Amino acid sequence: MKVTLMIAVCLSLFATSCQFKQGAEGSSDLGDTIQTASGLKYLYLKKGDGPKVVSGAKVGTLLSLKVGDSVVWNSFEEPDSLFSFTADSTRLIKGFTEVVSYLRQGDEIIAVLPDSLAYGAKGAGDVIPPYATLVYDQFKVVKVELPSTTNSEHSDENN
Repeated sequence: MKVTLMIAVCLSLFATSCQFKQGAEGSSDLGDTIQTASGLKYLYLKKGDGPKVVSGAKVGTLLSLKVGDSVVWNSFEEPDSLFSFTADSTRLIKGFTEVVSYLRQGDEIIAVLPDSLAYGAKGAGDVIPPYATLVYDQFKVVKVELPSTTNSEHSDENN
């Protein structure tokens, strides 16, 4: 019940203070909440100007994940604790993969992932209960290292 109440409060705050838009990255201003067709919701706090996350990019993020009113993971508080992964290669939950695909280095957002894009009916151990909505109340893309091109691509360009 507590989780449902917290989710309802977060979503009502988004709804009353922000303008909901359907779509993806690039279609919103700061303070506008975007809702995608999948049910993912995210809000830009700051837009970065670094490289966009693309397939194969090495990405470093700082995150604070809440379920209900409990923080279950916070990499902001630990020095040198970037959550690093390779876009579209590292196995992650659907909602995380989706939201990252809209971002670029320097972006800071809040993201709300419905259980269908998170851990669903199974939950995740003792930390995330079944059917939990995940709220990344702090989500910052610190590093995007674009994938390198192969030597054959370079030699084709030079010919």
